[in-house]
Amino acid sequence: MRRFAEFGIAVLASALCLATSLFGQRPHPRMERPPAEKPARGPKADLPPRWIDRLREMSPAEQEKFLNNNVRFRGLPAQQQAQIRQRLQVWNNLSPEQRQTLLQRERVLEQMTPEQRRYVRETLMPEWQNLPPARRRVVLGKLRDLHSLSDSERAAKLNDESFMNGLSPNERQMLRDLTSLRVGPPPG
Repeated sequence: MRRFAEFGIAVLASALCLATSLFGQRPHPRMERPPAEKPARGPKADLPPRWIDRLREMSPAEQEKFLNNNVRFRGLPAQQQAQIRQRLQVWNNLSPEQRQTLLQRERVLEQMTPEQRRYVRETLMPEWQNLPPARRRVVLGKLRDLHSLSDSERAAKLNDESFMNGLSPNERQMLRDLTSLRVGPPPG
C-alpha cells in the first residue's frame, strides 16, 4: 500500500513528463494537419494521440511488441526505455481500483494550468521525494482525513492548529497544496 501511495503521488510528475519528454508528444491529442500537409504514413509513422492509454489497455506481451516495434522508443537511451518498461510493469500489477485512482489523478493533472503543472513538477514533487517515508505517511494520513470533507470543512481543518499539529511548515504547505490541487490519498 505504501508503494502504491508513493506511486500515486509520483504519477502527478511522471504523467507530466512521460508524454512530452519520453516520446516527444503532448499528453493531449495533437491538432490534425490539413490533408495536403499530412506526411505519408508508414507502419511506424506516428504514435496514436492517446498512446499511453492504448499501452495501458494492452496485455504485457502486446505492450512489449509495441515498444520493440516503435522507432521512437528504440531511439531512446536504454535508461529511459527501462524506466518506461518499469512503469508499465507497475501499472500491470495494480488492482483495478488502484488503476482507477491513478486515472483520476491524471485527469486532475490534465485540468491544471501550465503554471500549476510546473509547480508540481519543479517544487512539490522534489519536496515530496525528499520527505522521509515516515513523514510521507503522516502527510498521506492527513490527506486521507481531508479527502471526504466538504470544501468548507476542509478549509477549517487546514486552519485548525490541533489538526496540523506535528507537521513542519513545509509539510503544512505541502498538505495545503495537495489539497488545493485535489490530489487525494490512496484508497484504504
